[in-house]
Amino acid sequence: MNDFRVSVYHRPSAEDLPLAGAGFERATVRAHLDEADPRTLLMVLTHLTRDDSHLERFAAVCDPANAESGAEREAAEIRDLLADVLTSGVPRDASPLSEAFFRRTASVYVNEPVDEEFVPLLLDQCGFAKLEGTAAAPEPRPGADGFHVAVIGAGLSGICAGIKLGEAGYSYKIYDRNKDVGGTWLTNVYPGVGVDTPSHFYSYSFEVNPDWPEFYSKGEYVLDYLRSCADGYGVRDHVVFETEVVSCSYDDASKRWAVTSRGPDGVESVEWANAVVSAIGVFQGAVRPDIPGLDDFTGTVVHTADWDPSIDLAGKRVAIVGTGASAMQVGPAIVDDVAALTVFQRTPSWVMPRRKDDLTVPAGARWAMRHVPYYGEWFRFFTYWFASDGNFVRVVVDPDWHMPDVSVSKESEAMRQWLLAYAREELADRPDLLTKAIPDYPPFGKRILRDSNWYRMLKRDHVDLITDRITHVTPGAVVTKDGLETPADVLILATGYQVLPMMSQIAITGRDGTALADVWGHDDPRAHLGTTVPGFPNLFVLAGPNSAPNHGAGVNILAESQIHYVIACLDLLREQGAHALEPRQDVHDAYNEQVDKALEGRVWSHPSVRSYYRNSSGRVVVSCPWRLVDYWRMLRTPDPAEYIIG
Repeated sequence: MNDFRVSVYHRPSAEDLPLAGAGFERATVRAHLDEADPRTLLMVLTHLTRDDSHLERFAAVCDPANAESGAEREAAEIRDLLADVLTSGVPRDASPLSEAFFRRTASVYVNEPVDEEFVPLLLDQCGFAKLEGTAAAPEPRPGADGFHVAVIGAGLSGICAGIKLGEAGYSYKIYDRNKDVGGTWLTNVYPGVGVDTPSHFYSYSFEVNPDWPEFYSKGEYVLDYLRSCADGYGVRDHVVFETEVVSCSYDDASKRWAVTSRGPDGVESVEWANAVVSAIGVFQGAVRPDIPGLDDFTGTVVHTADWDPSIDLAGKRVAIVGTGASAMQVGPAIVDDVAALTVFQRTPSWVMPRRKDDLTVPAGARWAMRHVPYYGEWFRFFTYWFASDGNFVRVVVDPDWHMPDVSVSKESEAMRQWLLAYAREELADRPDLLTKAIPDYPPFGKRILRDSNWYRMLKRDHVDLITDRITHVTPGAVVTKDGLETPADVLILATGYQVLPMMSQIAITGRDGTALADVWGHDDPRAHLGTTVPGFPNLFVLAGPNSAPNHGAGVNILAESQIHYVIACLDLLREQGAHALEPRQDVHDAYNEQVDKALEGRVWSHPSVRSYYRNSSGRVVVSCPWRLVDYWRMLRTPDPAEYIIG
């Protein structure tokens, strides 16, 4: 069995109480709780005491109408009662929560009903299901010995795959072309890089991190988290760095994969694996725009994906090409340093309102994350709930909707009006910018971006937003269709990443020498459940075709769900004494017909939307048409009837 720790981050439980020793006196504990979220403290109080009368008594703290004020007395009383529970002999219940109790408590927390169908997912993804009674070390599956898995990529998904394969007792090796673990969080180092999914959810459900410094943390902290998880579970010992997988070829006779990799010395070697897991993700390298004259520019040209930290922008005239996620982070991060900043926009993005100016996690809240049982798990639930399936209704097309050009339903229009109101508020004194900044497609048609002072940046005196098309670049300027020349010392290309063809950097051949590139073509990838492909036994694609949760949540829930399914498939092989598994062609085709039909009724197929979600024929190839809870449930257990097993 692989050597790994059960937990990297301490997760306090009822068994850790009462808090005692220096720094845990009641008065000190009570003072810390002043900076913790009262709604979450109410959940903890109810959880520890199993006294749901607290829910009715203090429900006011969970009412959004009282978010800023109006429930101070209730909040103070919650903190008083919880300080007693944490530091004294007040009875506490350490048994697992029942689903009914969790549902009732959670519904008060979010001030709306939590339907029964969501409860198993929430218990799993918010860390409750595995919290109490965790064994010292999981036992490996009998019969897993000798079954070797090759994992390609050591980012968030690859690390998770390694952890779970190790727990299951499977031998594995991870190949990564970089010098360290972390994937996109290792390679993306442009100014302002960070998460736009709440930090307290953007992590593994089995490793709830109490130490996020911000509610939306910068990339360096995400990288530190992933490194800690890789080290804590011994994953790093299974990674070969600076090694790129060149090809994977399935051998029908031995029912194994020949994995050819190229090391840092350029030498290629071949190793054998019983299964291959691709964890390289959707984004496969920077897209460099085809702008005439770009190569002749005499200043500095840098893509956000290939950022050089040594670049000095102080006092420089900087031009940013693009207004997507990376542009919206890098622009506000550099605006104070540059002499002039010009943003060249092709298509505006919808911008999610800033919740508050200061997104630092208060010291008392971080203390609660580290020391108060279940605080971290409950807060994780809260951040997930409002960034997940509640948004799904806003991406579903109402065929009878009377404003189909700008929105797709009543709920979609309400979202559009909310985003419009925010833009109008932020740009009230700049109507010229407002007309440029409002998209002409419905919300969620493309990724909605979190505001990191984007609108405020655009209003700065030394910032310009240009929407005319770039025609060419001269040695010292960017020229647009109207003939305007914008002098620049530095060009920042925030022009996104290559998505299609998927997995194009690896030559993958399955049964009978069939190439995956031929099956998928240039830009029409398909898979059963977004994970397995007919003719390619024991090949599993993480973040594969039509699996991205583009209406909410993050890649972390996708990774955990798909890896759970991968291991369940490997276990199915073991149970049947078989060696290879692949989806039946008819099952695969029927599933993809359902996907295509469902996507016709989703906002991503709206005629006004042009995005990386779609291929050259307009088919949506990235987005999953189902709710997160639906897709999570689909990936719980493989159906043997859907597979060829031998």
